[in-house]
Amino acid sequence: MQMAFTLDDLPVYPHMALPDGYTPHSVATQIIGAFARNGVSGVFALANSWPLDIEPTYERILDDWVAAGHHIGNHTHTHPLLNETSAEDFIHDISVADELLAPWINKAPLRAFRHPLELWGNTEEKRVRVNEHIERLAYRSAGVTSWFYEWEWDRAWRHLLQTGRSEEAERLKTDFVEYAAAQVAHDAAVCKSVFGREIVGIGLIHPVAFFTEVADAFFASLFADGVAFVSLAEALDDPAYVRSGSFVSDAFEVYQIKVAAADGRALDAVPPTHKALIERVFELGAPLRPPRRGMLVQNKRQRAT
Repeated sequence: MQMAFTLDDLPVYPHMALPDGYTPHSVATQIIGAFARNGVSGVFALANSWPLDIEPTYERILDDWVAAGHHIGNHTHTHPLLNETSAEDFIHDISVADELLAPWINKAPLRAFRHPLELWGNTEEKRVRVNEHIERLAYRSAGVTSWFYEWEWDRAWRHLLQTGRSEEAERLKTDFVEYAAAQVAHDAAVCKSVFGREIVGIGLIHPVAFFTEVADAFFASLFADGVAFVSLAEALDDPAYVRSGSFVSDAFEVYQIKVAAADGRALDAVPPTHKALIERVFELGAPLRPPRRGMLVQNKRQRAT
């Protein structure tokens, strides 16, 4: 199958501090290195711009990303959740990121935007107004068909290390690689069921320390299963994505699950064969899970009233 590979929340993952020995710069550098070793090119990082307000040296992460042949898109300034944010404030947040990230976005072959948590709006008014703003700024909305909950695996892995269970932490890496391959296969099958054919998928990871530990094995496994990576532009040209953002959706779900739900079909987001494993990973990571998802930073730029 074909898949465009993407990353969210560069330059700094906002939901949890990195473990000792890792920095936002080192994580990004290791991910860039993994892409190079595995021949994965032109990866879009949908970036938040708030880190640039607090630490100008984070610009170097974006510079290095683009210098390595990858691209930057807009993932809002502070990662607000549209379910909990007015259309006006969300639109303002997009515009702030558009301004701050312009030096890197303008070098990309397309202007890509992704809603935080893929929340398209919990009311029709929000959905329409935000979509109009996205279109006004000439962005294309980049959905997701495969994500891997690596942020939860990261918490589970770190909790095991912190509690002296290093052997379990090491096994978790192998479990993740096996699970990720199953997730991609499951997502492809669900997409075929929903859209009536094989589509170009869009995968997503985040810049967490755990992914740097498993990236090479992750890519090797996907390649062994016949996954071929293509550009995000090629993926978004697939007519299957015409419904992205086209209906009210307040659910934190991948694209095909949203479409199926809108059509009255409840489908499994996780392969049933791995549901128990994912539940265990979520349970292991619970002690390190923050109290809420979404925006955990407070440096919002106030909009003019």
